[in-house]
Amino acid sequence: MNQSTPQPALTVKAKLTPVAWYILVACLAFLLVAARLDCAEDLSLTGPGPGMTVDEPFNVGQGVFLVRAIRVYGLGIFAPESLREIFEHENYLPDHPPLGRLLIGIAHETVAGMAGEGERPFVVTYGRYASALCFACLVFVVGWFTYRRSGHVAGLVAAVAMIALPRVFGHAHLAALETVTALFYVIAVLAVIRFWDQAEPPTAKRACLTGILLGLALLTKIQAVLIPIPVIVWALWKWRQKAIVPLLCWGGVGVLVFFVGWPWLWFDPVGHLGEYLGRTTGRAAIYIDYFGTKYADRDVPWHYPWVMFLVTIPMGLLAFSLIGGWTMGRRPQDEKSARPGGGVLLIGSLLWPLVLFSWPGITVYDGVRLFLMVFPLAAILIGVGAAQICDWLSGRFSIRLARTAVGLLVLTQAYAAFAFAPCWLSYYSLLTGGLKGASALGMEVTYWGDSITADMLHDVVERVPENSYLQVAPILHPAYLQMLQETPEVKRKGIRLIPFDSERQGVSEYVLYFERKPYLPELLQPRQSDAWQAEIQVVRKQVPLARLVRLNPPR
Repeated sequence: MNQSTPQPALTVKAKLTPVAWYILVACLAFLLVAARLDCAEDLSLTGPGPGMTVDEPFNVGQGVFLVRAIRVYGLGIFAPESLREIFEHENYLPDHPPLGRLLIGIAHETVAGMAGEGERPFVVTYGRYASALCFACLVFVVGWFTYRRSGHVAGLVAAVAMIALPRVFGHAHLAALETVTALFYVIAVLAVIRFWDQAEPPTAKRACLTGILLGLALLTKIQAVLIPIPVIVWALWKWRQKAIVPLLCWGGVGVLVFFVGWPWLWFDPVGHLGEYLGRTTGRAAIYIDYFGTKYADRDVPWHYPWVMFLVTIPMGLLAFSLIGGWTMGRRPQDEKSARPGGGVLLIGSLLWPLVLFSWPGITVYDGVRLFLMVFPLAAILIGVGAAQICDWLSGRFSIRLARTAVGLLVLTQAYAAFAFAPCWLSYYSLLTGGLKGASALGMEVTYWGDSITADMLHDVVERVPENSYLQVAPILHPAYLQMLQETPEVKRKGIRLIPFDSERQGVSEYVLYFERKPYLPELLQPRQSDAWQAEIQVVRKQVPLARLVRLNPPR
């Protein structure tokens, strides 16, 4: 839709100012996330949340390292010698740019200052507040942008839809880079739509200012390199050769911000940049379970990202998004010239990552994690589609009835945000028959360790004898087991965590594991259930996501 004044049928009368509505929804989103962040009884301020995931120790540890380095060096950190000492230190891990982890480190140190310093070098739960805050900001940005283009009904639905998208809501509870990346990715794209979508190309000044946001997105995670392609195609389509100068200003400032914001690149720009870009192709393969077949990440069928995107959005919201996409895509900004409006760029920025991850040889894994940033863009389409339905209903019934019907439908789609708590990353829509149907189809029911929830870990510690060994599987990285060992509950009972080994049945009879089938040993597969008996389980929709089992003595 264009940027004209919202239609009267889509206007909500309220005492609150428009911006106050979206601040209110953003605060609600933060409170809902902050209510369930604890992964191992680390903090009394929040309730039990998802279990610690594999990547969180890296992100929190690196963030704390950066923040404490800044605190130690003070203003002297800008000296080349200080920066070299920090970014070439053996503890610094340059696998991702620093902005996302820096925000996680700031959140950690802020919460640690209130909670009091403990014996551990860092606490994963503390770092999760960064994602909670970024999610709240993302809710505001999505809602406010949609309001400015399509009216108040569309804006409110888009903001609420963010909470009703279970996978997005789930990642907001983790000290991971996905939510931070989604925030800056979406801001960079929406800034171009907001400030460039006019009859004439943007001035060099405006292009440079929006380029700063591109640079910040590049400083979060490598997925941000996907932003320029749709923008370049859209701008050249819209203005032809007149778009070249704005694009050069925008991209040049973005690259400059990226380079200035990551001092690790300064000391060997060519070598370090090549190392950063090549790291994703030089690592070991990650395996996934897709329709009952085990695939390496480079061999996943082309339709994997499309299927995962479609089956992880509640069906009602998916229908709204299709209507919204049709509405935004078919209306050019200039009816006479038929040149593309900002809606085309939004749709292109949503589809391009899915297209890229469909390309043969491109690695894709972990459900929707690698392209999570497209979901907030889908939320905008959901809001626009809901407003269209509301407008259509209001022409046949009363406005109040139309808004009530649309509002109730949106609220019913938020069911999974409560029913799956805190295992939101296991959600599948009715397109697969829900989680139970997805499991029967051979889809991954969990992949990152979040299903070993804080509540489950507490029950496990109570069940396993003191000063005994507890086997854990799968171990996707040794740091995961090390951090799990440091949690207060495990240390309190003197339990020693060790990687699972079928030959250790005489050492430890208990095994704790989550259901990532491609990495589970043969003995722990469901068809081998006669080899063990389940003691504690995390189950959603009759599907086990994590178990504590007791091994049966060998025959």
